[in-house]
Amino acid sequence: MHDTFYKIVIASIVATAAAGCATSPMSSESMTKKERKTGPEFGQWRGQGSASRLVKNESGTRLENWTVKLEVVAKTPGFGRIEITGAMGVYGGTIAWNQTETRILIPGQRSFIFAPNSTRSFIALLPVQISPGEVEALLFDRDFDLPLLRRRGIICKKSESKELCKSDDGFSLERTRGFVESIFEVKAADGAGIKMKLLPVRVLVEESDELWKLEPPRGFKIINQ
Repeated sequence: MHDTFYKIVIASIVATAAAGCATSPMSSESMTKKERKTGPEFGQWRGQGSASRLVKNESGTRLENWTVKLEVVAKTPGFGRIEITGAMGVYGGTIAWNQTETRILIPGQRSFIFAPNSTRSFIALLPVQISPGEVEALLFDRDFDLPLLRRRGIICKKSESKELCKSDDGFSLERTRGFVESIFEVKAADGAGIKMKLLPVRVLVEESDELWKLEPPRGFKIINQ
């Protein structure tokens, strides 16, 4: 399944580049308003940004930064898939989730992770604590579960076009609201973070239950979180 989806993703990137579609960063002045929806939705996004993680070694600690490109497909409520590439188009891994669990394929480590849906579901590939439900809210411009965030000590404040959620321990999440493109930045107390700009693209992947399934390749180490 992964190979089929990834080939479709690569083909769509090439086709988009050839057609000159608007996948390049847009200025804030060019962002268009998004029609607010509340029912089930299915969508696909493409974008890039940067990530950082605090790395400890014998010499001490340092903040490691790298480029991240994402291909995302999601369906409300509770389903999503993210294909991650790094610099020079190197495949970094796949995240797939449904309403009960998250699965992560990390080819560089030859490991496959099974994790319950929580704020630590994506931590192996995306260096911040954010849940599948919160990612869904970012993608579809839906409201966060504010009572759940408050239980984590996170308070959100909205303006007309932005929302900032912060906790006293140094976590922060800032995002745009009401626009077609999704711009967000998540920071952890230790300096780790991710900053992304995602644009919706015409759906090139057919909606299917197979999108939300991910199985460990033979020979990969299985990790249960």
